[in-house]
Amino acid sequence: MLQSAPAAARYAAIVIDADTGRVVHETESTQRWYPASLTKVMTIYLTLSALEHGRLRLTDTVFASKHAASQPPSKLGLRTGQSLTVEQAIMAVTTRSANDAAVVLAEKLGGSESNFATMMTQQARTLGMYNSSFENASGLPNDGQISSARDLALLSAALIRDFPQHYHYFSATEFNYKGRVMPNTNRILKSYPDADGLKTGFTCGSGYNLIASAKRNGHRLIGVLLGAHSSGERFEQMGNLLDMGFANSEKGLFGEHISQLKDYSALPPPFQLSSNRCAGSAEQMGADSGSSRYEPIRINAPYNSRREKLTQLAQAKPQSRSSIWTVSMGSYPRKIDADVNLQRARNALGTLAKTGHAGIVKTKSKGGTAWRAQWTGLQQDDSQDFCRRLRAKHMDCSASPQPRQTLAAATSPAKPIRRISHRRS
Repeated sequence: MLQSAPAAARYAAIVIDADTGRVVHETESTQRWYPASLTKVMTIYLTLSALEHGRLRLTDTVFASKHAASQPPSKLGLRTGQSLTVEQAIMAVTTRSANDAAVVLAEKLGGSESNFATMMTQQARTLGMYNSSFENASGLPNDGQISSARDLALLSAALIRDFPQHYHYFSATEFNYKGRVMPNTNRILKSYPDADGLKTGFTCGSGYNLIASAKRNGHRLIGVLLGAHSSGERFEQMGNLLDMGFANSEKGLFGEHISQLKDYSALPPPFQLSSNRCAGSAEQMGADSGSSRYEPIRINAPYNSRREKLTQLAQAKPQSRSSIWTVSMGSYPRKIDADVNLQRARNALGTLAKTGHAGIVKTKSKGGTAWRAQWTGLQQDDSQDFCRRLRAKHMDCSASPQPRQTLAAATSPAKPIRRISHRRS
């Protein structure tokens, strides 16, 4: 007996060439959708615009209002009246999707979050984001907080084009705040070899969303995926989208310019997770909370030999004493100095920083305690690339084979990261 293939889930997606704006792939890209924390890309866009026009400085001090401190997770945990710098607020938003930090920036620039939301919508119109309207700076649930895959791709392309010197905030793999080192919630930075940014988002209404940008051989693609049913699904299927995008672009298979994608319907956004643990929220918003089982997203990507090769290299264990190398970037009497140097190195290395394992090592000698910033678990060619890149930025760097006793530690699987709730992140 023949059985029909199971239906794939409804989702929205688009992949564009960042330089030309031409569409490489799209599915329901103009369908209205709840953007969740992808909203924060617009929050940061307006913040960077204020920096460029001299209305704001990275070193300026900003304060958390009672409204900002009361935001639900994800958040930095700011208390009313607590201060931080503009740069710290930006990093908290781009790496941790902190709702409280987003509101702090919004109130600094708009006077109030509602005024800032009006600025966001006005900027959206300027960029041609005709499906988008904003009611808050964070992406927390609101019936009027609407965008689309097409609009979010336009926004991401504009951010990279208009503020290339600040794009590294979306590439940072971690955020060091008051002695806490917090990893970026965007796992695409580690799961896809060519990815170097952008942003995750989740609410019950939106599902699990993701914007990713990847650059290969000087060629940049931007992908947007809206409506995945799990965090893992969005990262896996974004990898497939980018594989498809690079394969199509290499063949010259481009569609129309993104600005030519039109949708004149007024259909409301779907409530994506109404059939699972978010059913209660769905009922509150008038959505169908039926018990039907969701179907996974299926994006069939072409075979990507580069992606598989890089994944295999990352997973491969060394075969000899000299196959694993360490890069050292100097010793410092204070740990904070080593931390700062390590962050400088990350910024200088770009996507190369995702190779190997970065860390700070405490050493003791007759001269006292010192802290050394280093990368371990590198191939010899990678270690040489590291030092070339760092020395070009006038930073100290030395590469050497790792001692045998440290090989096991360098090649053992990383400890699993404690599951962090992605609620509204």
